[in-house]
Amino acid sequence: MPGHILVLTIPAQGHMRPALAVTGELVRRGHRVSFLTADGFEPAVRATGATAFRYDSLLGEALGPGRYTSLTPDMLAWSAVLFLRESTRLVTLARRLFADDVPDLVLYDMIVAPAGRALERLWDRPAVQSTPSLASNDHYAQVRAVQERSGVTDDHPAVTELLSQAATFAADLGITAAPEYLVDWRADRSLVYVPREFQPFGETFGTETTFAGPCLSPEYTRQTWRAPRTGPPLVVISMGTLYNHQPDFFARCVRAFDGQPWRTVITLGNGSDPKQLGPLPSNIEVHPWIPQLAALRQADVFVTGVGLGSLMESLYAGTPPVLIPQVPETRVLSHRAAELGLGTILDPGEVTEETLLTAVNRTATDKALRERVRRMPEVMERAGGIRHAAEALEAHLP
Repeated sequence: MPGHILVLTIPAQGHMRPALAVTGELVRRGHRVSFLTADGFEPAVRATGATAFRYDSLLGEALGPGRYTSLTPDMLAWSAVLFLRESTRLVTLARRLFADDVPDLVLYDMIVAPAGRALERLWDRPAVQSTPSLASNDHYAQVRAVQERSGVTDDHPAVTELLSQAATFAADLGITAAPEYLVDWRADRSLVYVPREFQPFGETFGTETTFAGPCLSPEYTRQTWRAPRTGPPLVVISMGTLYNHQPDFFARCVRAFDGQPWRTVITLGNGSDPKQLGPLPSNIEVHPWIPQLAALRQADVFVTGVGLGSLMESLYAGTPPVLIPQVPETRVLSHRAAELGLGTILDPGEVTEETLLTAVNRTATDKALRERVRRMPEVMERAGGIRHAAEALEAHLP
């Protein structure tokens, strides 16, 4: 029977894209989806067939394109407090909007986990965490892995403040929930956008966790792109949508591939002007944006900032990546990919023209790595994508 599903996420492309793809599949299956969205994402939400409810997000500036070139441990630690404040705003709005039309299911992003878990208790409805990261259980904790990579300790003032505010959040709502549970990335039910084979300790997760793999909309997978002429191998370079304000890095890329036997395509991110890199060699193109999956299907190597979406698209396309992680979470993802033999890590502090070109050439000629990556599209298809994700959510509907 068709259900009413509420989606809560944050205004960040890497978190919105899988949620939008799953939303579109739910709508195609006849479900009614209400989607709380920040300004700027309303058209994308409406395009799925869902009903968009706009709200003023606290995160718009913090998560805007090109906002950061780096993320310090203090910034990371205090961001969790800001995310809790966003959860408070979402709960208040959802209770007002749906007081007489309580949804049958809540799909909530991991970043606003307190909101989803609070509404689950207030409405006595099932809630599922949308997890554009690695999953967590008793054997593996992604938030702990990120903290260790960042140097944030349990006695950091922001951690203390977060747990204090989470306790107040629960008390104000009149719900019984431990602060640690409200803010953790471990969930009673979780939808994860990696295949089980990529997840650390994947065999220890039960049916409470759905490993759907990359969730891509049919419209996105059908996009086409024309590569710059034929000839030498093609390398695509992108630092994603959040940490892409790196003019020095992109200029270094131009110098690295100038005159080399590589066709080179660089994406700077929407809002960036390719002219900032000046006159370009004949073998290099620079764009604000390209249909990434379509480009990766033609590329020989992908240089990436290792957002989960970009990494999964690289493996979905069977294109080996050079991993240049910018922040603690992407360092965790990079080391997992390297552990599985699915990519080459290049420390961002060690990127020079020479090291970048060497990493790309080594990745292109590593037959064992390329063979492992070539097997990944089958793994991704087996995970099920949006079809498996929608079926898992439907299983929780009345």
